Amino acid sequence: MDAAVPLDQLIPFPTEVNDTHKVYRIAVACVVLCIITTGFVVARFTLRARSKNLGPDDYAIIPATILYIGWSSLAAYINLNAGVGKPLWEVTLEEYSLWYKGIVATAWLYPIMSAAIRVSIILFYIRIFGHGNNVMTRRILYAFLVLQGLYVIVFSITPAFACQPLYYAWDALQHPLHCNDLYYTYSTIGLYSVSLAYDVVLLVFPIFPVLKLNMGWRRRIGILVIFMLGAAASIAAALKLALFVDGIRRFVVTDPVFFQYLASRFIAGSFDGYGETFWIPSQVEPTVALIGASLPALGHTMKLFAGHVTKVWSSLTSSSKTATYDSQSNPQTFGAKPTSNKGGFQPLTESQIELRDVRAARVGGHSYSIDRGSY
Repeated sequence: MDAAVPLDQLIPFPTEVNDTHKVYRIAVACVVLCIITTGFVVARFTLRARSKNLGPDDYAIIPATILYIGWSSLAAYINLNAGVGKPLWEVTLEEYSLWYKGIVATAWLYPIMSAAIRVSIILFYIRIFGHGNNVMTRRILYAFLVLQGLYVIVFSITPAFACQPLYYAWDALQHPLHCNDLYYTYSTIGLYSVSLAYDVVLLVFPIFPVLKLNMGWRRRIGILVIFMLGAAASIAAALKLALFVDGIRRFVVTDPVFFQYLASRFIAGSFDGYGETFWIPSQVEPTVALIGASLPALGHTMKLFAGHVTKVWSSLTSSSKTATYDSQSNPQTFGAKPTSNKGGFQPLTESQIELRDVRAARVGGHSYSIDRGSY
């Protein structure tokens, strides 16, 4: 359809919510990931508390987890109620308004949540690597803590200038007139890029002190893997940044079906598949970070649990093999009756044969067998 077609000739926004074609897997995935991650953090805190080994990193992960739960709740709510997951031409103006409110909320929530998680990881590094004469290590890590504060301040200010006034950000019809989407795009790319750079620093930082440890290479690699899992969120952050940049290319509507609707003149074409391109990477990133940050505290317990499972499994398989051997060595036929030979003796199978210590004694010219026991 020609872009010059008058707006009144286009199919208007729907007035009633229609979820016939809506998919719910994004909301379900966000809830499931949140439950699993919270379980890991609670287990970490519980084990550290029982062992009386709580440190600043353990206390710092509490606000990080609270912010993560808030993020997950927002993700689930927006995906369930804002029209995400169904064709864009079936989304009402009210749903688009809620959709934009979710975007605005994440613009402020993401910097503080991601910084809080990194603060917990940095404090853990200080706890492990910052003792003794490692003055330079402590200075670097404390400087990195300060950078997290600057990161939150800067990227909590930038979203405020995306729309003038701000409330037009969630008005789908007024949004193009009062909001600078190009400014929002580049400021968001800056946010994700800085976040990715910080995560990469956390990813590679443990390599140098761990390599200096006086232990075998196998143990060093194992320790490195555990430490680096906490910062492995950089992979999800890189994916999210790549998808966001790719969304710029898809900003203009190219779908011929959607182009027949009035919504196509106000809504970005990149909103199609928004759940997969924004919400899933944004949920996976803090999930991986929190689980990875909890693994060092759970490492010993997980090793004991794995050993217990292996022991139980070995016992079960051993019992199964013994039962199978007995059934094959002494088969029983249903309904079979024992047969007697001449003299009233019962035939014995090979497995029923016993060795007895028999001593012959002759009393009054007769022979008797004295059973000394079976072996």
